[in-house]
Amino acid sequence: MQRSIQRRARRRTGRWPEPRAFERRKARPAAHTAREKTEAAECVRLSERRRFALQLDVELRVAARAEAAARRELGEAARPFLHGRAHHRLGFVRLSDYTRERLGVSARTLQVAARMAERLAVLPAIGTAFDRADISWTQARLLCAVATEADEQQWLELASRCCVEDLERRVRPGQTSAISPEPGTIDGEPMVRVRLRCPARVRALWRRALELASRVAGETLADWRAAEIIAAEGFSGRSRGRSWREHPGPFPAASADASADDPPREPRADTERPRAPAGGSPSGKTDPFALDARLVAAVAAVRTAEPRIGRLLRMMVDHRFYRTLGFQSVDTYVRERLGLSLRKAWALLKVEKATYRSGEFARAYAAGTLSWARALALLPVLDRDNAASWIARAGAVTVRRLADEVTWVLDARDVRGLDFPLDPPPLGSPLAPVTIDAIATPRCQEMSPAQSVQIGAHELERDLDARARAELCDVEITFVAPASVAALFRSVLDDFARPDAPRWVALERLLLHAARYWTSLPAHRDPVFARDGWRCAVPACTSRRNLHDHHIVFRSRGGGNARDNRVSVCAAHHLHGLHDGSVRAEGTAPDDVEWQLGTRAYGPPLLTSVGDRLLAAAAS
Repeated sequence: MQRSIQRRARRRTGRWPEPRAFERRKARPAAHTAREKTEAAECVRLSERRRFALQLDVELRVAARAEAAARRELGEAARPFLHGRAHHRLGFVRLSDYTRERLGVSARTLQVAARMAERLAVLPAIGTAFDRADISWTQARLLCAVATEADEQQWLELASRCCVEDLERRVRPGQTSAISPEPGTIDGEPMVRVRLRCPARVRALWRRALELASRVAGETLADWRAAEIIAAEGFSGRSRGRSWREHPGPFPAASADASADDPPREPRADTERPRAPAGGSPSGKTDPFALDARLVAAVAAVRTAEPRIGRLLRMMVDHRFYRTLGFQSVDTYVRERLGLSLRKAWALLKVEKATYRSGEFARAYAAGTLSWARALALLPVLDRDNAASWIARAGAVTVRRLADEVTWVLDARDVRGLDFPLDPPPLGSPLAPVTIDAIATPRCQEMSPAQSVQIGAHELERDLDARARAELCDVEITFVAPASVAALFRSVLDDFARPDAPRWVALERLLLHAARYWTSLPAHRDPVFARDGWRCAVPACTSRRNLHDHHIVFRSRGGGNARDNRVSVCAAHHLHGLHDGSVRAEGTAPDDVEWQLGTRAYGPPLLTSVGDRLLAAAAS
């Protein structure tokens, strides 16, 4: 039959056909063919996904490595800076004030970088391994915490054989230090997150109580430290018959029942001291201004790498490429593969998500014109409509003023409702704090502060419960605290709570009790301190204790005692800044004082401002 077919083909075409297999094939079911096609397409897709994940992983590791190298350079510059306390010569009392304003990072970041640079100089083998990218920044921190010159090779071999989690378990507990703190702890205790749903006005009351707690303590406090002081004050209003021994958490050693208007030291007379040359070359081997320029350059390199890490890391998280690479969670991938801290990675993701709200914010963040501190401060109020105005405001004022303006806008919105815009207030306008009466219940608004303190807690229960049934819990108060502080805060809320009332009612009563008491005590006889908000008026300074009444024009030079010639400054800025020449002040108080920080004869000052409004500052 095959031969006959070939003959017919020859007659039709004029040539013999090529040999072909004419055996009959068995038809395959269509279902099997479709399934095979689907499986083949899935294999192609998975292969492409894996190739993309591997390429993304390479780019992320390169960016993380560049950021770690910049951190080491930051540490090399920070070592002589911290050793000589150069921030004092630049006009800053606290290191945290300098790092936040000039570098846009926390003081701890600078201290850890300096400590790492010091340890890597002592441990050359670990330093060489870090420079060759054999170990990550996280591994280097762990090794520097425990290694010595005698056993650093053994620790390096161990790090090459095990993962970061195993290496953390191998680190001996007694030798951990500030370089490698135990993760998930605060002050050596387990970290606990406290969450409370409440109406928006109660959140404004919470912010006001935090501000008053900082005044009581005489310094700017973290939220959990302020919550501890509020809880300690709340014990004075606990129900009768209850003892602190009934509460599960430890009781603080001393109750913070000082007044927010607790008078500082008596105002000191301004007598002129022999002033150091305003800008002569600093004594010593290091120039603080040169070190400042070096730190700014190193932070600029870190700031350039961070947006790229955040952008790539978001792609890795959104598409779960870390699972394609064999990691079960984002945290494991970040620690093992990138060598970043988890807190830093999630903060980068948070800022990266905010860049989708506005193109102006995305461009400013990617270009490095917005420091890390300023970018984080803008997140609560940033949207597409006001991004340009807030970014312009961030470059025109200090970080301290920027945070005050953001808090003021948030408080006003919580009290007045969602119709209040999130736009920045007019530049240089006074920020009147939200009063307790504007937040409290109608019954509380009818009382004087003394009556509110004297009235029993049960007197307000009816009004609070009636309002609680009508209000909507549309916001959340959250903070992270040590386990003992969280237990203390919750136990105090139990004292202020009723079984038939929402939990936030107890929080409102606790905050009202503490705020009313702190604001009802007699005010200081010198109104200058209250006018300046009970904190140092020097730009970027966060000091709240040991305040002095400084005369802008010294009395020895004919300055009067009028209030427009007096301003509140901390003792350190008064004695070692204004009278030693590193800080200068001219003009009239409180809003038209021109400040110069880091004055010098051979160049412009480091920072010049009128109040908190920047006039000139070196590149930061």
